[in-house]
Amino acid sequence: MPDSVCDVKLLKKSPKENQEIIREADRKIEKCAEEIRKGRYPRNGLHLYNRIAGLLCQRLWYYGRTKNYSDKLKISNVCIGCGLCTRLCPTNNLTLENGKATAGKHCTMCYRCISLCPAKAITLLGRTVIEQCRYDRYVKKQDDKNLCT
Repeated sequence: MPDSVCDVKLLKKSPKENQEIIREADRKIEKCAEEIRKGRYPRNGLHLYNRIAGLLCQRLWYYGRTKNYSDKLKISNVCIGCGLCTRLCPTNNLTLENGKATAGKHCTMCYRCISLCPAKAITLLGRTVIEQCRYDRYVKKQDDKNLCT
């Protein structure tokens, strides 16, 4: 998955790296689809070992991290009060109060608000938004010139 953490420079990948991740995913999807068309269903990742590793190394670790950051969303005074973040938040963690976004205590670190805020006013891990890059910015369209803003 291309990175979406856009407020910590250390965690950023270059647009070229993210585009390669998507190209590789597309190749894997095509290969998997071809196998299914042939009646052979992939079994990768279905073994007990994979499930245990996924639980311990991914789900439980991430759950612990989100609990630690669920109330740490920061909204700076450059917020323009457009309300986009409140409409996008899957947990309804953001509200508009006095024309500015206000964070609650239910952030799941999805980074939608941070990646799409037109004023770059919202951060979670870092102090400023370095680059707003969501996965859809790496899928080239014919008229795309600049994939990241």
